[in-house]
Amino acid sequence: MLPSMENRALAEADERLRRTAVLGVFTLQMASSAGLARGVVRGRIRAGAWVHVVGAAFTAADRAPGVIDPVRLRAVGAALTWPDAVLCLRTAAILHGMPVRDDGLAHVLVPEKRRKSRGLAPHYLTVDRREVRRFLSFRITSPRRTAIDCCALLPYQEAERLMAWVRTRDILTLPELVAATEERRGKPGVVQLQRLLADTRSGALSEAERRLHKILGEAGIGDWEADQPIVVNGRLLARADVLFRAARLIVEVDGRAAHQDFDADRERLNALTLAGYTVLRFSWRQLVDRPWYVREQIEAALRRAGVGSARG
Repeated sequence: MLPSMENRALAEADERLRRTAVLGVFTLQMASSAGLARGVVRGRIRAGAWVHVVGAAFTAADRAPGVIDPVRLRAVGAALTWPDAVLCLRTAAILHGMPVRDDGLAHVLVPEKRRKSRGLAPHYLTVDRREVRRFLSFRITSPRRTAIDCCALLPYQEAERLMAWVRTRDILTLPELVAATEERRGKPGVVQLQRLLADTRSGALSEAERRLHKILGEAGIGDWEADQPIVVNGRLLARADVLFRAARLIVEVDGRAAHQDFDADRERLNALTLAGYTVLRFSWRQLVDRPWYVREQIEAALRRAGVGSARG
């Protein structure tokens, strides 16, 4: 074959591979089926033109993790390697926009035991097909199922932060958490779900909020509600850690993920002020070292509103 014919054949094979790749991700079997010779494939990997993604999947170096969203690339690579897999846990959580740490693996549910493949983390939990969604070329656990799995199996502090995030967005409600805890009796993670349920049943979604509740209780301050949505003109402005409805007083504990976007937080506070709410915010150090200050500030705000520190 003449060099020009060889080049044309190679270009045609590359075009076939490009058309069958998913978001630029492909397996070596797909490259072979497209007509790329084994020597060409080895040469491109050796030269760094193709880089490994996860499992049996590769991509061009200009689309490698770090250049393109690595979690999405790994998700596609996992689906191409194990077509019967369902993305779950950290991988699914990140794709759903949940604030969990990326550990560099593709976490998948698979129906039976199998050998680990590079970068793939298989799990063997059962999942109802109603809890599975289709996303691009792969299947993924639903937001609710993802939240439950992560809260059950991630390290406790990370699970607690995620619990606060999903509960304040109604991705996972308290009744759903109760039901999930019952359904998982005897299964991995149920003890942690039971602990999260016990810790958050009152509406306190973090240790800081539990301290705030304790301060209010010990001061005899009543007529407040925990974890309440603030809706004005049909728009959800915020979720109050503690709400004194009659006084239109919101008490918040800094440090939750919901409070980390500075500009959005300022806009939220301005909107609440214009809607007639007073917002008090306290830090962890103030809750721990100066509980008397927290109590006095809340009582002063209630007196100013003409409500007084209603005793429970």
